[in-house]
Amino acid sequence: MPAKLTAFTGMDAMTHAIEAYVSTVNCDYTDPLALYAICMINRDLVKSYNGDMECRDHMHNAQCLAGMAFSNALLGIVHSMAHKTGAAYVDENGETLHIVHGCANAMYLPKIIKYNSKVESAAVRYANIARILGLKGNTTEELVEALIAEINRMNRELNIPTCIKDYDYYGHKVDEKQFLDKLPKVAELAIGDACTGSNPRQPSQEEMEKLLKACYYDLPIDF
Repeated sequence: MPAKLTAFTGMDAMTHAIEAYVSTVNCDYTDPLALYAICMINRDLVKSYNGDMECRDHMHNAQCLAGMAFSNALLGIVHSMAHKTGAAYVDENGETLHIVHGCANAMYLPKIIKYNSKVESAAVRYANIARILGLKGNTTEELVEALIAEINRMNRELNIPTCIKDYDYYGHKVDEKQFLDKLPKVAELAIGDACTGSNPRQPSQEEMEKLLKACYYDLPIDF
């Protein structure tokens, strides 16, 4: 498997596991699957990306565990946004400019962790993930920030862009004017996506537009 595909599918699996763990329908059966998958992916994905065959074998299992978790606990708005932005834009030739699904999830995940952490029950779960990964923090807020920093670190090591504006699809980038013109409709579709219902925080139209803008421009989440 090419390194770029390894990175994208690996972070897709990380998103599967994290969203399943904080989903509103998580349960005692899905939590262990999600947490173990998160630990394995954190441990093995970057090494797998760099060609370690044993870690690639581990990633095969981790991705399956993450799939078992989200198949039962469902997902959240990282996936809602990735689904609706994935084929929303065209290049200068009128061809679909795909935002590859796993890459979209990787770019959006840190922003949505921050957004969802305004809900106490979600923040506690993100903090628990951070503790299990051995990240440092004395408070729930510090642990949430540590988890966000860790996801960003993984993205950097996997050469994943930080935002849609920096995303490149075979030499093509998402045009800013087109992004803004389509923003209200893409936000509306993301809110209506099947994954939104199990997200721990339900976004309004205004909030979803702000989230998408944050993911385009790499803006801080302060709402």
